[in-house]
Amino acid sequence: MSWEKFTEQPRVAEILSRSLRHDRLAHAYLFTGPRGVGKKQMAIHLTKSLLCTRFEADACDECLNCRRINSGNHPDVYTISPEGESIKIDQVRSLQKEMTMRSLESPHKVYILEHIDKMTLQAANSLLKFLEEPPAGVIALLLTENSHAILPTIVSRCQVIPFSPLSASELVRRLAAEGIPAGVASVASQITSHLDEAREISQSDGFAQLRSIVIQLTKEIKQRSSSALFTIHEQFLKNDRLKEELSLFLDLLILWLRDILYVQVGRHAQLINSDQRDVLEGQALQWTQGELLHGIGLTMDTRSRIGRNANPQLALERLVLQLQEGL
Repeated sequence: MSWEKFTEQPRVAEILSRSLRHDRLAHAYLFTGPRGVGKKQMAIHLTKSLLCTRFEADACDECLNCRRINSGNHPDVYTISPEGESIKIDQVRSLQKEMTMRSLESPHKVYILEHIDKMTLQAANSLLKFLEEPPAGVIALLLTENSHAILPTIVSRCQVIPFSPLSASELVRRLAAEGIPAGVASVASQITSHLDEAREISQSDGFAQLRSIVIQLTKEIKQRSSSALFTIHEQFLKNDRLKEELSLFLDLLILWLRDILYVQVGRHAQLINSDQRDVLEGQALQWTQGELLHGIGLTMDTRSRIGRNANPQLALERLVLQLQEGL
């Protein structure tokens, strides 16, 4: 992949490639933007372009350095990710020790730190020392989805590179060009802003199954029976794969409830599940606007609580009961 291939982030590619060509790379960059916009891919390409033995200021993807970076085995390239919920001070101390050592095969050493916003305070303060006095030839690439959670002193010592999300309409257009049904592509474009992830979601069996569960569940909730709880038990609690996709399920539920609301207010052109219009119109007769707005809020709260390690089974059961109770 060359710089020209980054059509989703042309401005970022131009900034970095120009800095590389003119030998003006900063010692630390902060790549910030939503999940799935290509921050990690850009960091890897910049690293390959810096160490490539065949091309100057770009990556050939064929030389030994490029291939080892792709496989995560280059001795002068290090990647740090959270251990559990956070990046810990021991990880940063180990990184600092590596930084002081001479590079093994090239004039540069590159460190890619993912989810930098998840550093403990002690780890962040330790990293700050490197940013204040960086060793020669060392480049740090910090990646985050939430720059507001990073110490301002760290941000101020990096060159901040914001990544733009790919528009939903452009995602749908590209997916549709690959033969993915427009309705499915439309839903996937609301889940992620990255083309590869949207493609993977659209083509997965789990995605189709989860959307079917959403449609079934919203129908059963209005029947005021125990069938909705039975669906939760049967579909999720006995299926380990679906358990791992609870966040996606809740995202799909939010989009479905919002689409029912759009049908009620006549905003058919904005439907996300456009391929299920007949089903949405039928359910629009069963829900009130107040119930839908309340249901969207409840689902968002449930997603947040599960993200904070709430018991998934209890959280889903509570959500179903609250949705059945309405306002």
